[in-house]
Amino acid sequence: MDTPQISVIMPTYNRVSMIEDAIDSVLKQTYHDFEFIIIDDASTDTTKEVIESFEDARIRYIKTTVNHGEYWSTNYAANMANGKYLTWIHSDDRMPTNSLEARYNVLENSPQTDFVHGDIERIDENNKIFERLNAVEWPSNKLLEQYLLLEEEREIKYMIHHLSIMMKWNFFYKAGPFDASLPFAGDIDWLIRAIRCGKSVRIPQVLYYYRTHPGSRRVQDIKDGIDKKTVTQMINRRYTP
Repeated sequence: MDTPQISVIMPTYNRVSMIEDAIDSVLKQTYHDFEFIIIDDASTDTTKEVIESFEDARIRYIKTTVNHGEYWSTNYAANMANGKYLTWIHSDDRMPTNSLEARYNVLENSPQTDFVHGDIERIDENNKIFERLNAVEWPSNKLLEQYLLLEEEREIKYMIHHLSIMMKWNFFYKAGPFDASLPFAGDIDWLIRAIRCGKSVRIPQVLYYYRTHPGSRRVQDIKDGIDKKTVTQMINRRYTP
């Protein structure tokens, strides 16, 4: 396989009921020059069999023997990525068919841009859209100011949707990898660093479908007693002068 233009990363753990749909949405992209790195984080269900049922040379499947978590798995996959650009998808979500193409074109035609992002739509278990969340086009100083507030204090709860991001491969390391020690909000921690050191462009279209379901990460964190406010305050202290 020749060196791809894009590396798509998918960390997964016991998502056998939804991963087929997620993989299918990536393989049916209108842009085809990508590698698809799937990190199976020690799943105990039949995830492996589902992934191996796709006969597509772009898929690179790696299964770990110990469960490390989403942030570790994403970092691990990024270390082996070969693409010029890097993006990711959760194994219970979907991409619109032109998502990779739209982001690739903007990055190719805007060499000074480090990462692009766009709008997302929330979907249910049956792929029904029930909410659109538009990203913002604010200057970096306002974004940083807002991200250093608690969610309930921000003008808008969701400003940049990290799952809609595509970036230059080396920018991931310029911003720094995900903090795998965080139990939650590692995306916010990473975004703050990315905004501080990079130039971004918003693409005004839906680039990602985010699925809400009883087994989603946020729902599970609440069940496990993880307090998002406490974690967010800890992250904010890292970046507040």
